[in-house]
Amino acid sequence: MERGHLPIMPEEILEYLCASSPELVVDGTSGGGGHTALLSKAFPHSRILAVERDPSASEALSEKFSGTSVTVINSSYAELPEIFKTQNLPLAGGALFDLGLSSIQLDTPERGFSHRTSGPLDMRFDQSRGVPASDMLRSRTEKQIADIIFRYGEEGRSRSIARAIKQNRKLATTDDLADAVRTAVRGNPVKPLARVFQAIRIMVNDELQHLERLLSEMHYWTKPGCRIAVLTFHSLEDRLIKLHFRDSEYFRQFDPPWMLPTSAEKRTNSRARSARLRLGVRL
Repeated sequence: MERGHLPIMPEEILEYLCASSPELVVDGTSGGGGHTALLSKAFPHSRILAVERDPSASEALSEKFSGTSVTVINSSYAELPEIFKTQNLPLAGGALFDLGLSSIQLDTPERGFSHRTSGPLDMRFDQSRGVPASDMLRSRTEKQIADIIFRYGEEGRSRSIARAIKQNRKLATTDDLADAVRTAVRGNPVKPLARVFQAIRIMVNDELQHLERLLSEMHYWTKPGCRIAVLTFHSLEDRLIKLHFRDSEYFRQFDPPWMLPTSAEKRTNSRARSARLRLGVRL
């Protein structure tokens, strides 16, 4: 796995997915390959499909898993039905999705994902397409930005923050955005900063739309009994997955339907603190 990155809830995920010996297991958000490596070791006789939307991460994964049973595809997990067709793959018997950012993204300043590092305000998973966050924010009205921050970041001070963002005429770097947030809130700005950066990242990458498509089409590439494990990090995505596993005609919730990291893991891995593991089974 990449330096500085620890896979979240590895024991719980492997215990859940290893209930069978599937022909194919999907890691739909391979990132730095931490979970992918664990799956490859746990399923030595299975094919592993590693999907990664970020081209730079995908390239590193291809080098890392060259010559193994892992097939790396540079794409969004929303494209899995097409990937299965073009790769002529069998139906999956297990799948994992880690919806958090990897340290490849967080620790690379020029990607613009974190308020803790200085860099261009970009935030795109794939920098070869789409519009950087800076351009997107300039083109949005104050009300549109407030709505985005309120909906995707669940931040109550969205209006004052949006006003401060529009008043910052530079808005070219992560520092510019962070300064705008700090001028709009009183007290400790850490949580508002995290919520605003999260909201804008979700907007830039259409993350909820990709997740909704994944869920609506997941039955096309999974076999009956396929176990799905999803690591969520905020209430919007967690609610979507919960409702899908509860209400879908193709899936049911596992018992228990969700798990949390242990206190010990939270102490040793800061990324685990806001994580929740959702569990579903294909009918």
